Amino acid sequence: MSEILSEACGLRFGYREEEALVDGVDFQVRRGDVRIISGESGKGKSTILRCLVGLEQPMLDDLGSAAGQVFLFGEDIWDIPHWRLQELRKRTGYVFQNNALISNMSVEDNIAVPLRYHTDLPEEEIHRKVQKWIDMLLLNGHEDKRPAHLSLGMQKRAAVARAMAMEPEILFLDEPTAGLDAKNTDIMLSLIGNLRALSNVAIVMVTHDLASAKPLGGRIALLLDGHLRRARTMEELLMSPDLYERDLVRETDERSAHFDHASDFPA
Repeated sequence: MSEILSEACGLRFGYREEEALVDGVDFQVRRGDVRIISGESGKGKSTILRCLVGLEQPMLDDLGSAAGQVFLFGEDIWDIPHWRLQELRKRTGYVFQNNALISNMSVEDNIAVPLRYHTDLPEEEIHRKVQKWIDMLLLNGHEDKRPAHLSLGMQKRAAVARAMAMEPEILFLDEPTAGLDAKNTDIMLSLIGNLRALSNVAIVMVTHDLASAKPLGGRIALLLDGHLRRARTMEELLMSPDLYERDLVRETDERSAHFDHASDFPA
């Protein structure tokens, strides 16, 4: 079994011909890794995430800009049939920035969607699996509520629970703390850390808030001008701000100091 779960080689992608949002990106995720992509909003972080899982691919009419290769579990997802890509995606979990919960379903039914759609498990077993993630993501007592009746923090936790329902090998997180206050950010990051510790799921997270990456450990790469700078630990980054744009590093200082006092996060 390969240790490399996701990989981009020379990835170039843009939505307009001859205009690349990301250019020449090399990125690799191994089993159990934590990999974080940070940088300014609207500069291509989510595009990289969507490319890694095959939600963005070269356009058939040659509009847009795309080059390079993207591998998922060792297979080139720009060169396989759609049905095969769908099979590979069953081994992943993906949390969208807007949560993408189904508005007319309860929390329990939202979490159960991938299990009902992709497996033949009996309802009793589906309920058992769903309850496991309800417990893990602190959603007890809210199972019957619809998304509109949840706080933003609970909506995001429900989205993570749904992404984990199939017990993926790799979890992609698009801005999981965006819009949350400090308390709910702490809760979310602590829960993500717990998921990693208990399931050994590899995590790829994009965030514009570099300091929110600190409790998760792992390695951080900054996306600047369409290019990913070499991945560093948070400690290396803060000790050598000249490695990246100084304004991005300065923005993290206060948040990083806050997390230094949080003792309940996994290493």
